[in-house]
Amino acid sequence: MIVVEDVSFSYHLPTGDEVPTLRGLSLEIGDSGSLAVIGPNGSGKSTLARCLNGLIVPRSGRVLVDGLDTAVPENKWPVHQRAGMIFQNPDNQLVSTTVEREVAFGLENLGLPSAEIHDRVAWALSRFNLEKYRQYPPHRLSGGEKQRLAIAAVASMRPRYLICDEPTSSLDPGDRRDILDLLLSIVEEYRLSVVFITQSPEEAVRMDRIALVVDGDIAAEGTPEEVYRESGRLAAHGLDAPLAKRLADALCTRGVAVPAGIVRPEPLVRWLAHKAHESPRALDPPGAPESPRAPESPPSRRQDGTPPGDVRSAPDAPDEKPAMSPTTPPMIAFDQVCHTYSPGTSLEILALRDVTTLVFPGECVALTGPNGSGKSTMIQHLNRLLKADSGTVRVEGKDVSSPETDLRKLRQKVGLVFQFPEAQLFEETVFDDVAFGPRQTGVAASEIPGMVNGALERVGLDPGRFLHRHPLSLSGGEKRRAAIAGILAMEPSVLALDEPTSGLDPQSVRQVEAIFRACKAKGTTLFLITHDMDLISRLADRILVMENGGITADTTPVRLFGRADGVGARPQEQPGRPGRVDGVDPRPQERPGRPGLCDLLTAACEAGIPVDPACFDLEEAADMIRASVFKGNDHSSPGESHPC
Repeated sequence: MIVVEDVSFSYHLPTGDEVPTLRGLSLEIGDSGSLAVIGPNGSGKSTLARCLNGLIVPRSGRVLVDGLDTAVPENKWPVHQRAGMIFQNPDNQLVSTTVEREVAFGLENLGLPSAEIHDRVAWALSRFNLEKYRQYPPHRLSGGEKQRLAIAAVASMRPRYLICDEPTSSLDPGDRRDILDLLLSIVEEYRLSVVFITQSPEEAVRMDRIALVVDGDIAAEGTPEEVYRESGRLAAHGLDAPLAKRLADALCTRGVAVPAGIVRPEPLVRWLAHKAHESPRALDPPGAPESPRAPESPPSRRQDGTPPGDVRSAPDAPDEKPAMSPTTPPMIAFDQVCHTYSPGTSLEILALRDVTTLVFPGECVALTGPNGSGKSTMIQHLNRLLKADSGTVRVEGKDVSSPETDLRKLRQKVGLVFQFPEAQLFEETVFDDVAFGPRQTGVAASEIPGMVNGALERVGLDPGRFLHRHPLSLSGGEKRRAAIAGILAMEPSVLALDEPTSGLDPQSVRQVEAIFRACKAKGTTLFLITHDMDLISRLADRILVMENGGITADTTPVRLFGRADGVGARPQEQPGRPGRVDGVDPRPQERPGRPGLCDLLTAACEAGIPVDPACFDLEEAADMIRASVFKGNDHSSPGESHPC
């Protein structure tokens, strides 16, 4: 058991001040099972994780790992043996030259016999599906493969506790599911205990218990049903309940008595399917004529007067590309662009393959696809951090590879935020980091403080609290917002962001999304690399799906995520374009995932509930379910508990 007793910890600032992070926190973690740790950015989750395996020592209080005090120097090694750590960014813990050596590294440090090392390496490579990469250097792996390797290396050491600090936050939907499934299967099979820090309520709800950390202390602890029962408490801290719970609450406000305690999709869908088959009207297709018997309270309509099921006319669910005049010149043009890493060596990787696309002024284009598909490589060509091997990239009609291109002006025009913000935070204070760009572009010194303060406020960082902090002392979510602020301070015409919401709590995601909407309103062209399908469904005008270095789809949210004319309906193949369908590649393994609401509604459709899966708005979905399932019926049943 890990026992955390009244632990406090503070970070020291260069100014001599201290930033309290943990404030008298107490927690017990059992010998087996799973615990999710949730909470706002900066609440102390990562600091707690580092305390659990002795990477940092509390200023007061104590942490006991199987009775060993982490503050005692002689306990450092046995504590690390018992509590393995997996970081958000796997690059921070991969140190060897090949995958096989990476797994063996920790085992060698344990002093195990060679035969046992060989057996454990073979087990880890097989269990984590890494056998074919045995001799690969880790940096050649995709993000998901790197994370599997990091977990394999730690798991092969057979710790009693796995401490995971947001290990899935930068992964594509498929890799997220695979990593979580692997972790939970290992926990069950080997009777381990896992502490899983996450911003995703859909991941947290899969754990046995949840601890909510707020302002450095435990604000709530219990089962997922107990912690998520009071959505208002979570909302007060800027957090969301799981999607199924939020949909159940929305139905509740419409007079539908959903049973209490539903926080997962499967029980909600089963209950709705039961109700649908009880209702004589429930099996009518959407849009069928109204029954003479009116519902007790009619479903609401949107402000624009359209019915709630009509998702194609929803203002926040764009389904067509913005209309552009034939004479409107593109802001960005990729023409047959190719790029190869380490050409002519054994490590050669063709990262971009004949990429061709146009992006017009003011468009928001989302880039998605599996990890390692070329998305980051593509946007790094926009301001010539990378140079095309062949083909051309033009910004406002000018070839960025031309010797006449002024790189300073280009990089002022095209702002780029990296996937891991620590890669571009390098000054001693947040103020100097955000001010760096404006200083390089010749902004008057008297104007810089106002620009810095304004940029920090736009991303939700209080200048009074953060100006003098060292950037690397920030939480992961705060680092990301600081990096975005540094780019916004330069007022770029094109804003390219690599996983801009990774590691952010829901309130921060909403703040960042509001920034993007404001940028769009000003005419800024947005390039978003993201695996957040919900963000894409709300914000993107177009979606470019990438696979193996090429664009396999150029489409819209409604076309990609679901069609209003039926579950799984797909358009016909276009003549002369084998393998491409109506702008969408039909191969299902290349579809990049869907918004959680679309998945839930699709499951409802498959259970016989007549709803449109191509709906991106929770309130509209609740209206649609109430209208189709509960039309003209008593909305409650004996023995059901009303959750409101």
